[in-house]
Amino acid sequence: MNVLPEFLNRPPVEWMDGVIPLFAPEADSLYDRRQGSVDIYTGIAYGAKLFGVDAAEGLYEQVAALVRAAAPRRVLDVGCGPGRIVHDCAAAMAECEFACVDISREMARRAWRILVEGREIALPGWEYRGRAGVVFRGGLRQGNVWVGQADALDLPFAGASFDVVVAALVLCRVRDPRRGLEEMLRVLRPGGRLVLATPFAFNDPEHWRKFWPSGRLRGVLEGLGLLVEEWVEGVQYEEGIDANGNSHCYRVTVCSCQLEGKPSIQPSH
Repeated sequence: MNVLPEFLNRPPVEWMDGVIPLFAPEADSLYDRRQGSVDIYTGIAYGAKLFGVDAAEGLYEQVAALVRAAAPRRVLDVGCGPGRIVHDCAAAMAECEFACVDISREMARRAWRILVEGREIALPGWEYRGRAGVVFRGGLRQGNVWVGQADALDLPFAGASFDVVVAALVLCRVRDPRRGLEEMLRVLRPGGRLVLATPFAFNDPEHWRKFWPSGRLRGVLEGLGLLVEEWVEGVQYEEGIDANGNSHCYRVTVCSCQLEGKPSIQPSH
């Protein structure tokens, strides 16, 4: 069984496959509803390994470099998807603990299989994008990685548990971005670092008004008690979506911010 870490603030509601703890099993996720979507995003995240497509590599490399530069002992990846960031860090940082959570049960299962079980995974979802017989063979067997299913707005961890919290391509997908940031800071230790990568692909006009242009996001982060140490705009992130070379292209802001003291978090919602 996936051993429960000491830094949890509550037990899971139930277990999936006997190894993956579910803290928000009732949560609704597109990736659990749309057949093949987890396969597609696994192929996007690991496109260089699977297809020789490196359009997303610059973003992943930059985020992983910021995580490694912090020399953390414990890292949380919020909205981990198929585990690409931790995949790039965990083997080279054997003394560091990594916790990965995603609101999608199927994404959590995929991250577990890639990062912990190290199994080969067939990706039949790519047959609908012109790529038949795709199999992922880059799995790891990392004893320093823990995976669970959880909502980014209600993380199941005790306060001040992590040296680094990373959220790549997540902020604009959560229902309440500010609350998501507050939750990340709640579990971040003073002096720790928040690493964000966001394409500002919001679906809510209110979120656009609050967080974009990027200077508004920076203002929110500083208002929450963060010192911006690294801030890079216009990082290209391209999702290759089929065998014909079609893609979705985003320009992403990547930043690393240090929590100087206790975060300036509003009263609980």
